[in-house]
Amino acid sequence: MPSDFLTMERHDAGGPLPGDAFARLRAGELDVLQIDNVFAPDLCARMVASLEANAPGFEVTEFPGPFKSFFYGRNLNLNDPDLDDYFTAAARFDSDLHRFGAGLGVDPVARIAGLLSALDGGRAVTAAPGPGGRAHFFTTFRGHRNGGYIPPHFDNEQGLRPSYRHVAEVTSGDILSFVVTLAEAESGGVLELYDLIADQARGMVNDDAMARRPDLSTLRSQTVPVPAGSMLVVQSGRRLHRVQPVQGDRMRWTMCSFMALSRDGRQTYAWG
Repeated sequence: MPSDFLTMERHDAGGPLPGDAFARLRAGELDVLQIDNVFAPDLCARMVASLEANAPGFEVTEFPGPFKSFFYGRNLNLNDPDLDDYFTAAARFDSDLHRFGAGLGVDPVARIAGLLSALDGGRAVTAAPGPGGRAHFFTTFRGHRNGGYIPPHFDNEQGLRPSYRHVAEVTSGDILSFVVTLAEAESGGVLELYDLIADQARGMVNDDAMARRPDLSTLRSQTVPVPAGSMLVVQSGRRLHRVQPVQGDRMRWTMCSFMALSRDGRQTYAWG
């Protein structure tokens, strides 16, 4: 979908992929990258059936009530700064995720990481390391119920949170994100990006107590619908964005993660 303020590209997972895509995202030359056919439609349907039954027994983490959404796994943004339980849960989730993929004949992490690496000049894309050889969640599953949404925010704000201290030690630069759609909502539940970057909104943080906030009604915006099986990679660190409220009884299912370049520039780290 064309936009007069966003720079977007669309590619197929089965074709040649631009190895400089992450470099352009980091430089602010590209806002959104869509990769189609990451997972086939029939595989998405089987993944969603397993997720809705929670066949692997994933740990469930609820968003705050008004958001009407939940995670399978844990999200660093919502975790207590004491991360011992988080890292224990990450190891358990990794085992559950392996069992989930084995039952479907796919390794979803390897599939996603391989595509991301191809877009990042061949850099390995791995879970962000933690203390004592432990690792963060590589990804989580998100379920958005009827009315579920995510309010407007910049992902770079997250780096200020105490739970990010280990990520902050090993990464540099903007936070990027990926979202793989497994099931679309009946309507709504679409990523919306605004014509506002963080440098133009100094002092705005994702905090409901803040008195000064941009009037979103005055900003241009662009929605980016993503079919099941496709992935978005977004310059979400500096570009204001939100997920519109889900409408209808069909759950919106996604796999999501945040990413940033390692301090030595040799790899990219992801965390849920």
